[in-house]
Amino acid sequence: MTDYDEKPVRFAKHGPDGELELPFPMNPIKLTESTRKIVCKVVNRVHMRKYTRFYAVGVYGGIATAYSVGCNYRCTFCWVDWSRDWPERYGDFYSPSEVYSKLRDIMNVQKLRRARVSGAEPTLCPEHICGILERVHQDAEAFDLFVIETNGVVIGTEDGLASRLAQYASREGDTVGHVRLSIRGGLPDPFMDKTGCSKEFLDLPFKAAQRLWDAGASFHVAVVVDPRFTSEEEKTIIYDRLNDIHPTVRRGVEEEFLDPYPHALVRLRAVGREDVTGREMNDKEVYARKRMPKNE
Repeated sequence: MTDYDEKPVRFAKHGPDGELELPFPMNPIKLTESTRKIVCKVVNRVHMRKYTRFYAVGVYGGIATAYSVGCNYRCTFCWVDWSRDWPERYGDFYSPSEVYSKLRDIMNVQKLRRARVSGAEPTLCPEHICGILERVHQDAEAFDLFVIETNGVVIGTEDGLASRLAQYASREGDTVGHVRLSIRGGLPDPFMDKTGCSKEFLDLPFKAAQRLWDAGASFHVAVVVDPRFTSEEEKTIIYDRLNDIHPTVRRGVEEEFLDPYPHALVRLRAVGREDVTGREMNDKEVYARKRMPKNE
């Protein structure tokens, strides 16, 4: 069994015969455990989390964003910078109060009423994210929306987290929280190719969706429907599974088409996706490659 503490998981690569190189396909639950040791810590009973930056962006109609460090997926088309793959080298620790204050400062300056935790995987440090949500909840009048963006692995594996999130992100009641759940695949082989995860973990995001629905959480599902990554067959399977949870979940799907950001181009080229990257590297990809940390 691969020890992810001893052999860090960077990004997927194909060998000379097109096979995934070790440690891929990987176990996202084990990667959750090893990444937490890097990006989560408790100081004087305060749950801290690593972030690289805080900024405003135009999505969601304008939103303040906390960019978190560390993830338990290794999606080949991921737009997140190298802090996803080298979490030990990037970011600083912030308390829930500090994150909340930084987001509120941005909202005040930019005259925004929306905020989110994005970047990598916000739920890696559950106590920390719930601490932020508690502060948002106490100041709910300042917000139209507070979004947690997640791949669902932690929600699907750790009992009780969906219910805790629903306290702050409820379909009913006076809350401003909302969960955006990304589902990357519906068939085993494409799921593995896209996320770097072993096929056996295909069901975790669907389990997360079921738990969020059962808990009464306010959430929607985002599905990559870009034909370069998801076939019509796979899309239909995903939609059918969401409809089985509830037709409302299916109707609320956000369809994603992917832009090949510079870091994504490097990752896609590493698995032989020249149909997406093109044969020649552009200047942005060259720059991203130069900025990539050296492997141990």
